[in-house]
Amino acid sequence: MSSGLALQPRPVPGPAPAWTFPAGTEGRVPAGPATLRCDLPGRRLAAVRLVLHAGAGREPAGLDGVATLAAHALMEGTAPGGGTALTAAFERLGASFYAAADLTALRIALDVPTSRLGAALELFSEVVRRPALDDGDVRRLVRERLEEIAQEDADPGSRAMRELRAVMFPAQARASRPTGGGRTSVGALQGSDIRAFYGSVVPAEATAVVAGDLSGTGADTALTSALEAWAATGDPLPTADRVLPESAARIVVVDRPGSVQTYLSFGHGVPDRSHHDWPSLTVAAHVLGGGLTSRLNAVLREEKGYTYGMRAGLLRMRHCGLFIAQGSVHTEVTADAVADALTELRSVVSRGIDAEEHGLSVRALADRAPAEYETARAVAAELADASANGLGAGYPSAYLAAVRASTPDGVARAYRKHVDPEALTVIAVGDAAKIREPLESLGYAPVTVTAKED
Repeated sequence: MSSGLALQPRPVPGPAPAWTFPAGTEGRVPAGPATLRCDLPGRRLAAVRLVLHAGAGREPAGLDGVATLAAHALMEGTAPGGGTALTAAFERLGASFYAAADLTALRIALDVPTSRLGAALELFSEVVRRPALDDGDVRRLVRERLEEIAQEDADPGSRAMRELRAVMFPAQARASRPTGGGRTSVGALQGSDIRAFYGSVVPAEATAVVAGDLSGTGADTALTSALEAWAATGDPLPTADRVLPESAARIVVVDRPGSVQTYLSFGHGVPDRSHHDWPSLTVAAHVLGGGLTSRLNAVLREEKGYTYGMRAGLLRMRHCGLFIAQGSVHTEVTADAVADALTELRSVVSRGIDAEEHGLSVRALADRAPAEYETARAVAAELADASANGLGAGYPSAYLAAVRASTPDGVARAYRKHVDPEALTVIAVGDAAKIREPLESLGYAPVTVTAKED
């Protein structure tokens, strides 16, 4: 018997709606930073990112780590010992405040509900314009930073990355030394060094990004009030160097006696993000080590069982980039893992890239963008990073379009052009007594051993 119900036809999936990276509106605070406003309807958490062109790359000679200490000292607020009070003041607004420095920039972040953006920017203004940078706070922060350095030394991945940069960049390059400074340089820093460095920041060179549902928030007025007529008071900071990495075949062992694993890192210099081949190089890196089905993992993890996972990618720097592949392997198979990894890193040169793995990588890099940039925080951070590296507000959209437009042959061609698998720097953080001789027997490159720092 018929029920008399009229069933609707089953929905048929249609094409995914077109998505582009959110656009921003450029402006400038009078006598202050450039601005980028990005309105994101429905995003009730606003993200403010202030990018000051005062990263580690512009530190005065002998003051390695001063940019990182300045960032940490900013979070202490406007009164000596005021870090806890500052955190509480932001929390009363439902806001969070953070500062950090890298080689390129000193980055200051504020996240706050859009309904309280104006009040949070008033407090933000006080902190960035009139920080205490107190001697006592700096002494405590120096001690904390020295403890962080000890922790970084104990982490094989951090130690491998530091050694990779130290080996690949000439000694005169700031990138050859730890971004946050070393024990000697950090231990010598004083409050006067922090104040002089921060006082030399030129706000007119900075960019302030604000993203979120900004309708009715008065974001432009609040940002202008917070940052207008802010000027440097000190001597100009040095110009950042543009020394490029030196790619050459070499194996460096960082000795960790008794280690049951070896942390491997393979590196090669590539152009910076402004180069037209950067998107294709990103795809090539994903093909090699962007997931569990990538070439490195298919062999070293799935077939051989040497590792829980290898990954490959591009390290983004303002004047250059580094192609890096890395992961931990069991000590006894270190040399075998290096040999197999080299085979896979050579494979793009020898056999190119097929359409299936190219498509998987493009989808992973580009099609996940709507979810990756769903929040105001993610959008603001990406736009701020593009600004810090001189790429412009349109870069994220152009990059994603270039990834989608790439071809298997074009990706392989870019890799062959910029990455020479016979000129890779290999860092092995592990037990030198067990891994040096097997690595030498590979015949890939001379092997040198450096002791782990205490």
